[in-house]
Amino acid sequence: MNSIDARIEQAQTLWHAGSEAEKRGEWQKAYELYTEAHDLIVDCAKLHRQAHEKLRRVNWKLGNYTELATDWLLHLFAPVGVFEAVSYFAKTEAFSAKVCKQRT
Repeated sequence: MNSIDARIEQAQTLWHAGSEAEKRGEWQKAYELYTEAHDLIVDCAKLHRQAHEKLRRVNWKLGNYTELATDWLLHLFAPVGVFEAVSYFAKTEAFSAKVCKQRT
């Protein structure tokens, strides 16, 4: 697997493309791009949280209510460390990376 820095760079590129797709109203394309980015950084707590914030918008527009519920549940449990727990159990270098730490 690529280093966290390389994966973050890839995810940011995908997020930018997803944002552009959102602006054009291409919700399915935005969903695909955001999901691909999510899968790259799921072990990085801070960015994993941001990924679900982006996905929440497109899941609402697409009517993906089951996924939307997951996005909201993760958002609600973020203060108790759900994203950090996912990162910890992934056992990658991202858990200790400064860029992946939550700031509350």
